[in-house]
Amino acid sequence: MPTYPPIFQFSQSSLQDFTECQRRFQLRYLLQQQWPAPIAEPIEEFEHADQLGRLFHLNVERYWLEVPLEHIPPSLLTWMGAFFDHPPQDLPGEIRRPEVRTSALVHGQRVTATFDLLAYEEDGRAVIVDWKTNHKKPMRSYLDRRLQTILYPLLLVLTAEQLIGFPLRPEDVTLVYWFANAPEEPEVFTYSQARFEQDMDYLGALFARIEAMTDDVWPLTPDVRKCRYCEFRSLCDRGREAGAVDELDDEAQFDIESAAEDQDEYVL
Repeated sequence: MPTYPPIFQFSQSSLQDFTECQRRFQLRYLLQQQWPAPIAEPIEEFEHADQLGRLFHLNVERYWLEVPLEHIPPSLLTWMGAFFDHPPQDLPGEIRRPEVRTSALVHGQRVTATFDLLAYEEDGRAVIVDWKTNHKKPMRSYLDRRLQTILYPLLLVLTAEQLIGFPLRPEDVTLVYWFANAPEEPEVFTYSQARFEQDMDYLGALFARIEAMTDDVWPLTPDVRKCRYCEFRSLCDRGREAGAVDELDDEAQFDIESAAEDQDEYVL
């Protein structure tokens, strides 16, 4: 059985890590391995893109909090213009809460998530909006099997009464991915009781797999392409050079961005 650090909480990013590479999960979350290798090269370009994405999230949060946006950097004007011209549509009610954090026990494990935006109406529908700034929009089939898509609606259903003051049925919940580089093409995932039950079963099986891990060194991913953009690649003898930023495909970029957004959702 794994030994977790004190006050550990699972998140969509940590669970995604386990499904993609059990060794990466072990190194990052259980062993808390410090391995400051660049994720992608050139590092300056990668870090600039990461900082720009964080700044976009901050400005959108300030907008929903009705804090004046006194100065928008020129590098952010295109994304903010896309947000103002093509905001998410069909949001229910008038309640808009950015950066909403919630957590629940799921099959005995504490799981946490932070919603970029939660919009809802009293005793009605609720919509989770997640802002994405990756260059290309991934395929819907890829998004559908992401742990974020599985976990976010499920956690909202489980915690709605404490979080917003009234319960929600799965059918009341929608998850929207809004893409700064494709603002007119959001991906909308409506929830259902059947999907809720399916996701609960999936998470139960996933936690059982994690709890069954006993090896000193957990298995590495069989997909060595994922190692190109992993900071532990040299530690695992999977190469020393980071993958090139301009060779990131839409799925790899989505993975990296989601992990960066998620970094504060677990406690070590």
